[in-house]
Amino acid sequence: MNLLNKKNIIVMVSIILVIGVGTYFYQQSCEQKEQTAKSELYQIQKTIESEAATLSEAEKTPGTKLDVDAKFPKSISELNKMIASATAPALVKIEAGMKLGTMYLEYGKDDSLPKAIEVFKKVSELGKTSLQKSTAFYLLGTAEEHSNLLKEATDSYQKALTQNYEGLKGEILLSLVRVSMKANNPAQAKTFADQLSKEAPGSRATEAAQKLISKS
Repeated sequence: MNLLNKKNIIVMVSIILVIGVGTYFYQQSCEQKEQTAKSELYQIQKTIESEAATLSEAEKTPGTKLDVDAKFPKSISELNKMIASATAPALVKIEAGMKLGTMYLEYGKDDSLPKAIEVFKKVSELGKTSLQKSTAFYLLGTAEEHSNLLKEATDSYQKALTQNYEGLKGEILLSLVRVSMKANNPAQAKTFADQLSKEAPGSRATEAAQKLISKS
């Protein structure tokens, strides 16, 4: 092997080592950021629990609607900061968005629904996997349906359906049946109900869909 070839090999090995070391430290940095963000998200969950503990017994009653921003001011502020963070990993931002949107959707008064819709739209853009995007679009559709935005809800449920996540498909199709009936479109509702019957015969969702259809 001549001297030139030896030098070329040494240079190539050096480059590979530099790339390898750089990749290692990059991965370590990403993992560190993710762990830090997850720790912060855990602390936010503790804040939510702490603020929830200050609610009255009447406010803790299932189904009671609250002014979420007023009752959970620190939690809402920290979740919004996490979602807007330029350094937090996407997965952690998705978890924070799901948590925030669900708080508005499940516990908030009707004037909280636009906030839930805004959050779930952001989460749907952040999502990468079929589970993440399907869940985000499904919850977005739910918030829109509760807001009586039936066309928008139908669009969101259909986007959730196209993600092909089997774990939610039954609930999504049932939601499409329900929102179609609310929109006075029984023909479309029957189409979704028939699809549900084929894909999940005898399931709870299928039985619920058939009951909705029978009322038309």
